[in-house]
Amino acid sequence: MHIATRIGMLPLLLALSATVQSGGRAEGQVERGRDTLYQVSTIDALLDGVYGPMATLADVLPHGDVGIGTFEALDGELILLDGQVYQAAADGVVRPMPPETATPFIAVTHFDADQSLTPPAGQDFAGFKTWLEAALPSRNIVYAIRVDGHFGSIRYRSVPRQQTPYPPLAEAAREQVFFARDDIEGTLIGFWCPSFTKGVNVPGFHLHFLSADRRHGGHVLDFTLAEAAVQLDHTNGWDVQLPMQPAFLASDLGADRSEALHAVEQGRPAPAD
Repeated sequence: MHIATRIGMLPLLLALSATVQSGGRAEGQVERGRDTLYQVSTIDALLDGVYGPMATLADVLPHGDVGIGTFEALDGELILLDGQVYQAAADGVVRPMPPETATPFIAVTHFDADQSLTPPAGQDFAGFKTWLEAALPSRNIVYAIRVDGHFGSIRYRSVPRQQTPYPPLAEAAREQVFFARDDIEGTLIGFWCPSFTKGVNVPGFHLHFLSADRRHGGHVLDFTLAEAAVQLDHTNGWDVQLPMQPAFLASDLGADRSEALHAVEQGRPAPAD
């Protein structure tokens, strides 16, 4: 592992670049940096209520054309698909977002499919995760995931904009709004991250949904697949931008927030203090 510190293009950000090289591609090799997960801030900072502006979309988009995250003040779910960022807001409306929009947490990559799979029809989210994990060549790298398909049903959520002083994410998620759709076409975008990314990103699956008509979307909680095509981008680099903003620097990131993260990801009530 090579770790390098530099002042990057993001204003007031200290860039910690941790790039793991695993041999590269034998054929059709893409240019350097495309197999990198580029991330602003950490998931534990988000869990701690660090929702202020850490970067703009204009800062981030040169580093990827697919990704997920959220917006300043935790205002809805962020979906980056084919180079366009969408906000899936708690009012149920999906909006394309302009480059000046700010984000407290986002992870993106340039999607170049390395693996294509056809999942069995009728899978729910739990079955899909078990099936796809069994097909991963390794549990020690990141996978960008794209699923284009027809869903018999899908359940997802969004979180409304918060007011300062920002509450921890487990508290903000108590206001989450749930949505359900049947017989709908769309795309799942997200990542599978190894267990050693705990605290920095979400270990395991983290997926967002965007309908084909760009009218519905959010953080995926469950679904039933009718038919779909799955593509994986094997991602062996990880570039984490650590903000020099006061809220991030003052956050206590030493605590174990695994239980709170699991509850938030599953759309369940936060664990009692």
